[in-house]
Amino acid sequence: MNARAIGVPMLLVPIDQNQLLWLILSSTNQRRLQQLLPVWLWKRISLTIRGWEFHEQLRPFIQLTAHHGDELCGSFLLVGFGTLDFWTADPQAAQEICLRVHDFEVPRALQPALGQYGPNVMTTNGETWARHRRIVTSVIDDRILKTVFDESIHQTHGLLNKTFSLSSSTDDAVETRLIFDMIKQVTIRVLFNVSMGKNAHWKEGYEKLEPSYRMTEIESLIAVVSNLTGAAIIPTRILTGWPSWLPGYSRMEALGRAKVEVLERTKSKLDWERASMSTNTQESKMNNIMNKLIHESEGYQTPHKSLSEDEMISTLFILTVAGFETTATTLAYAIVLLARHSQWQDWILEEVDSLIPTDHAQPIEYMPVFSRATRIMAFMLETLRLYSPAPHVHREISSQQKLHTSIGTIRLPPGTRVYVNSLAIHLLPSWRDINRQSDPDFVKSDPDVMDEYIFRPSRWLNTTGSAHAIYHPPKGMFLPWAMGPRVCPGQKMAQVEFTAVLLAIMKGHRISATPLEGEGQAELEQRLDARLRDSRWVTVLQMNGVFGVKEEEGEGLSIRISKRR
Repeated sequence: MNARAIGVPMLLVPIDQNQLLWLILSSTNQRRLQQLLPVWLWKRISLTIRGWEFHEQLRPFIQLTAHHGDELCGSFLLVGFGTLDFWTADPQAAQEICLRVHDFEVPRALQPALGQYGPNVMTTNGETWARHRRIVTSVIDDRILKTVFDESIHQTHGLLNKTFSLSSSTDDAVETRLIFDMIKQVTIRVLFNVSMGKNAHWKEGYEKLEPSYRMTEIESLIAVVSNLTGAAIIPTRILTGWPSWLPGYSRMEALGRAKVEVLERTKSKLDWERASMSTNTQESKMNNIMNKLIHESEGYQTPHKSLSEDEMISTLFILTVAGFETTATTLAYAIVLLARHSQWQDWILEEVDSLIPTDHAQPIEYMPVFSRATRIMAFMLETLRLYSPAPHVHREISSQQKLHTSIGTIRLPPGTRVYVNSLAIHLLPSWRDINRQSDPDFVKSDPDVMDEYIFRPSRWLNTTGSAHAIYHPPKGMFLPWAMGPRVCPGQKMAQVEFTAVLLAIMKGHRISATPLEGEGQAELEQRLDARLRDSRWVTVLQMNGVFGVKEEEGEGLSIRISKRR
């Protein structure tokens, strides 16, 4: 009755789609459910499983909602035994939801996972959020971005050196299935070093165990970040005291220990950083987030303007959580796309060679290079359009709200969960044939496939003479980092890191996929397309079977890195 009163199409499902047990079990048993359930029931149930946005794309909006002119203006209600879920792929509604931060708030259900060390910019609302936002945005400045760029170059060189050193081949190419795990190592090291100011090298034994600790700093951080749900649900004291005779003892106890060590180390580093700043030593250089966070926060004498120690610890943690797997999975998709589309790779290599000449022996500098690497940026944005790690924006309302959509005004009752389906918005017909004049000669239109479904990075490049080299879509049309006041504070950091990693790799190398025995080019491309489609949402959207593989058993996807200079 509540759903019908709203006046948008609705879909009934015979479950509580937001019940925690269902969220966990449905995701891990998705294929089994699809095999067991009748088609008509599966089409309903599939929309309750995390990550359905990637696989279903625009299907539910096309089937359930009306068309308005040439543009799909879709919103519908998912009605189960629990709350009402309002899903929209309407850019006008998306824009209003993202801009009205006091009416459409961050869900409190995110606090246990993302705020397990205290409040932070990702878990708070109202005045508390405004305070966090002001401090965090002032901290991430050009000095931090330069550090991100330099550290990304440094860590990627370490990845390349280690990859070639592990190979027994004597030629100028190496094949590995571990490239995706190593990309994760790059992203966590960059964030760790930029946040904490500690340099983690690729050399063997780069990080020693301090007395009283059982994990290295990066090991403990990865353990917590990779198990956010478990770390949120089960209190630390239960994890650390998990009985040895119960199943899962090693994993539970290790997760509890990791949570404790992350907290203890961060507190210790904060104390050291404060002491370093107070004595004005040379080691305190304001080039890491922790240093700037302390400086910015403690510049205010009143508590309502500064951050407490718990809030600083939580902020450092969330900046790592928000940037680690999202950037790693975006880079993973980019690597497969570079291997799949060799002509687009050549297109990028032209830009790399123009920015970094063959005889260039000096370090790659942030300021003169980043802003000119427009093809790499276009490649990132197109990757995010089709393979966004965060497939939706999630908000909730505590009181009735009017929402203006492209087909009229609706009223949402209190307690409604609001989801902006960003991946569906990224496939709307309004993306079709944008900036065709920027296409390189090898791009040909495919009459059988609509342009918005095609990977075409040149759609992001405006023609020469435009005010901006990079195309800026209308508001509400591109949401990998959300938009408005609550846009991801690490957006620019992610863009800088992505650009630096590709520059460092492609300065002297090219990427391809290792063909299977007897496999031709057409079959190879089909296999890579299938690998890209075989994705699911874990903590972010990511490809199945590329992370955490056993190379000696032939798991994963073999990538060939060849020297070209």
